[in-house]
Amino acid sequence: MMVGNFYKNILDKVLLLEKAKKDLSRQILLCREDKKRLGLIRQFFQYELNRHELFEHAAVAAMNNDDKKVLKDIARFYNIDNENEVLAAIRSEINITRKFISSLEKVIKYPRFASFSERRLVKEIEKYILEKARLYMKL
Repeated sequence: MMVGNFYKNILDKVLLLEKAKKDLSRQILLCREDKKRLGLIRQFFQYELNRHELFEHAAVAAMNNDDKKVLKDIARFYNIDNENEVLAAIRSEINITRKFISSLEKVIKYPRFASFSERRLVKEIEKYILEKARLYMKL
């Protein structure tokens, strides 16, 4: 029961993060200045990272307390069939998100020192987040 309450609190925090991402999506779509938009996209990824970390805490608590219901629920968020793979999937998402944030920060702070592949990655990230922002605005 204690894990259930902990998980409910985490879901409440995730909902707040999702609302913040929706608000940020509007700003991203309206922003015309590239450097400022990249900063907003970086913040969007920071919210994503926070969400993944919250789910990681919940998954660890559920595993330690052998709470299959919570694990199964988290697995659905990550589109995973096996609850035993939840923690690995969450940590993979955390690592990818951190790499994206790192690339964004480098291009924002030191655009001249970013490699071609880093700049290209940031352009692809930007396109992805713009599309995601449009989806958030439809909700």
